[in-house]
Amino acid sequence: MNKKIYKYTRVSTTEQNEARQVGGLEKYEGETFVDKVSGKVAFADRPEGKKIIQAVKDGLISDLIVLEVDRLGRDIIDVLAVLKFMKENEVCVTVHSLGLKSLIDEKSNQTFDLITTVLAQVAQMEYERIKERQREGIAKAKERGVYKGRVKGSKNKDSISLVTKYPNVAACLEAKMSINKTVAATGVGRSTVKRVRKEYFAQS
Repeated sequence: MNKKIYKYTRVSTTEQNEARQVGGLEKYEGETFVDKVSGKVAFADRPEGKKIIQAVKDGLISDLIVLEVDRLGRDIIDVLAVLKFMKENEVCVTVHSLGLKSLIDEKSNQTFDLITTVLAQVAQMEYERIKERQREGIAKAKERGVYKGRVKGSKNKDSISLVTKYPNVAACLEAKMSINKTVAATGVGRSTVKRVRKEYFAQS
C-alpha cells in the first residue's frame, strides 16, 4: 500500500486567510488539510488534526509537512506529543521554515529534535508575553473606562460599537500591541482588528 503525504496548516479564526501557509507549501506534493481553530486547541482535538491522527494510526501517511512548528500547537507539551506520536508511527515531519525533516534514512534526526523543542519553547514564551501585555492593556483600559467587558444578550447588535463588542482587542490596542500580536492574543480576525483599531483611535 502506497502511503500518502499530508500537508497541514492552521489559522486561529475563520476570518483569517490560510492562503499564505498553503502557498508556502505548494512546492510539496500531497493533500492539504486546513484547521481554523485556536492554537490553544490540542492537535488531537482539531477537526483536521483528528483525521490526520486516524490516518496515521491506519498506516496511511508517510510524511506530514507544516510551514512552521507552531502550527502543530501553541502549548509545547502538545507540540512535542504530536512529534513523538509521528515518530513512533514512522511518519516523517517536515518543517518548511527550518528546512528540516524529523527522519533521515528512517532514523531520528537529532538536529530536528533539538531545534523544534527550542522553537516550541520560544513560541510558548512569546505567546505568554503577548497575553501579559494584553492583561496590562485591560487594566489600563479599565482605568480609562474603555474596557467594559463583552456585551451579552443585546437584541440590537448593530448598535454596539466595535470597541465595546471586542474589549480584548481594545485592551491590546491600549497596550500599543501590533495588529499581528493582537490577532495572536485574541483570536479575532485581522480585518476585524483593523476595524476596531480605526474606531478605537477615532475615540481617543
